[in-house]
Amino acid sequence: MAHRNDLDFFELLNEDKDIKVSRTSIVSVKERSFKLSNGTQVDADAVIFATGWEGEGIPFFNDAMKSKLGLPVPKSTLTTSEATYWDQLDAQADKEIMDLYPIFATAPKTPIRERPNTQFRLFRTIIPPKLAAQGDRSIVFLGQLANTQHSFFAGTSTLWAIAYLEGLLPDATLGTKEDMDRKVALENAFMMRRYPGRKNIPWCVLEIRDWMDIMLKELGVRTDRGRVAWKRNPNRGFGWWGWKAWFHEWFVAYEPVMYKGIVDEFLEVVKVETGEGPKAF
Repeated sequence: MAHRNDLDFFELLNEDKDIKVSRTSIVSVKERSFKLSNGTQVDADAVIFATGWEGEGIPFFNDAMKSKLGLPVPKSTLTTSEATYWDQLDAQADKEIMDLYPIFATAPKTPIRERPNTQFRLFRTIIPPKLAAQGDRSIVFLGQLANTQHSFFAGTSTLWAIAYLEGLLPDATLGTKEDMDRKVALENAFMMRRYPGRKNIPWCVLEIRDWMDIMLKELGVRTDRGRVAWKRNPNRGFGWWGWKAWFHEWFVAYEPVMYKGIVDEFLEVVKVETGEGPKAF
């Protein structure tokens, strides 16, 4: 509501109608309400925690809840069975990554940070596998993946997260908890080998476009955004039997505008899958 072009954010704030400010903190959340430290209880359809660059230090979950949500916890707090489970998964994942990318064996030596905490264990760096496997789609974590194309990734990951929350991302796309855990371990193993000096956060720099392509495919949205953008350009001229679109896809730099329309494309996919309309893409 604060992003409408015809209204000024600070005017809305000063009106004290649509935006309410409480200089306090949340102490508990239950179903469709949350309680503030000043005793006030607030009804809400959704809660967004804008935690900024807190990284792994999200303060309002205890270690038991963090572990359940796939967030970093001190390794010493894991049960023996849980520690063994992840040690085995991580070892197998590292072996698979080294088999796929043997060049990592001769990579330059890089100081490896000491990590007293576990890694993030979020599927697609967004959803907790434990909850997803139980059918609990009540929480997502956005902005955890450090990358160099945030304006691209923000829109793609947010659409993917909303599709998940709204039940528009099929269970088959996610798989079982074991499927998700294995993929999480593979992603973490790749990041450990590719960016060994990183902090204890998910890290994807040069591969971020591939990451977005995976998410778009899971949404049923086209990944050849350069080609799509060229075809939508009213001033594109004659296409030379598809050669210009092909050239635009492979040799023109991607820009944020090329991802314009992914929401509408996804909604068209949903309509088709629910039998409400013809496929447009």
